[in-house]
Amino acid sequence: MIIDDEILARIRAAKVWDKNSRLEDFQIRAGENGFVLLNLRTRRAQLLYDDESELHDLEQLFPGGLAPSR
Repeated sequence: MIIDDEILARIRAAKVWDKNSRLEDFQIRAGENGFVLLNLRTRRAQLLYDDESELHDLEQLFPGGLAPSR
């Protein structure tokens, strides 16, 4: 996947759902293992990965594993 194309595709998709969305509403942030596309107006975030990303976010977020909450 080419990350630039994926970012543009997701912004276009957001504009379909919300006709008032503008390019200025979006911000991209680079992380250690991928990117986060933020919609500043709606406060929605989308994770984006390229072909070289190692998908181990759950292990980083929950080092002890996922346990059911009680």
